[in-house]
Parts: sequence; structure tokens; C-alpha cells
Amino acid sequence: MSDRTELTVLNQLLETCRDGEHGFQFAASHATDPDVKALFTTLADERGRFAESLLPHVHRLGGQANTAGSNAGAIHRGWMNLKGSVTGYQDQVLLAEAERGEGMATRAYKEALTGMLPPTASDLVAQQYAGICDAHARITALAKARAVMV
Repeated sequence: MSDRTELTVLNQLLETCRDGEHGFQFAASHATDPDVKALFTTLADERGRFAESLLPHVHRLGGQANTAGSNAGAIHRGWMNLKGSVTGYQDQVLLAEAERGEGMATRAYKEALTGMLPPTASDLVAQQYAGICDAHARITALAKARAVMV
């Protein structure tokens, strides 16, 4: 088990943001409802901005930023692709997967805020956490609204 340092915590958040960015881009490219597509596109852009904001803090600690995201995120996108190719890309399924992903991102940020975090990055991470919580709520609301329509 590796030691948790400020750098490892920031790198994990950076990977979380890149995973979200790539996942939302994937979902937006497969969504059919314009509202769902727009939300995913907006959130992909937001996660990209979050990652870019974290980069200077990673570099300040001497780290090299991972721009691709995590292996787990890549596997999850692969699973979504396989599942979608078999069952079809349904907006409700994409929303459910996005909701699950945002739940994981929320937990990663909450853990970072209660653990080792450089003081210079704590305000930024708290702001991003609020944004991720808001995104999770928006996805959940849209999923519930679409479930009623089905």
C-alpha cells in the first residue's frame, strides 16, 4: 500500500477529473436527448477546467501530471462501450452510469478534503467538490425526470 502524500492526493483528483472529462465526452457522443447531450458536454468541459486548475499544484509539488485518467476509468468507459453496443446507447443508462461515476468522484473529493491536501490547494478543491456535488444532483434530477417520462 502506498503512502498518501499531498502529491498522491492531488494526482488522484487529477485522474478523477480526467476520467470524468473522458466519460462525459463519451456519454455526450452517444446521448440522443439534446438536454442530456448538453449536460454531458457542459460537465466534460467543467472537468477539463478542473483538471487544468489542479495542474499547477501538482507541478509545484514536483509531480508529473497524468493527462489520460486512470486505468479504472478507461475500463469503465470500455464497459460502457461494450454494454452500449449490445443493448444500444440509451440515455437512461448513460445517466445512470454518469450518476454512479459522479458518486465516486464525490467520495474522492470528500476524502481529499479530510486528508492530506496542500493548504494552497484546499480552497480550489473545496470549490471543485461543490461543483461535483452540484453536477451529481443535476444528473440525478435529470435521470429521475427521464425515468418518469419512460
